[in-house]
Amino acid sequence: MGSDGYQVKAGMTGQAKQLDDAGTDMDGVGSAVRSRTRYSYDDAGGHDAADALNAFVTAWEAEAKALASALHELGDKVELSKKTYHGTDGQVRAHADSVPSGGASGLTDTSTGGGRTSVLSSY
Repeated sequence: MGSDGYQVKAGMTGQAKQLDDAGTDMDGVGSAVRSRTRYSYDDAGGHDAADALNAFVTAWEAEAKALASALHELGDKVELSKKTYHGTDGQVRAHADSVPSGGASGLTDTSTGGGRTSVLSSY
């Protein structure tokens, strides 16, 4: 494609991988929290503190799962978008290459450079 308009580069694959990797990192956070989901009285310094800490850890584990899932899903969607744009760009290129740039037409003959390739062929 030319330098005008948008361009889809392989970098989208890199971005999709970064999102997926971030999701994997969050999976690790969830695992670290999960390994210590119940704090005892002695660990927290009191029943109220232990109850509050256990509630916090449970909520944090749920949040880590939600974030990891969202990051994995976003990575998948970016990858799917890249594939969709790539396919659509090929169709646009094929249609652009078929646009006449002059010469005889069914309507009028206003050609000045007959035989030229399509002005859109560099798209």
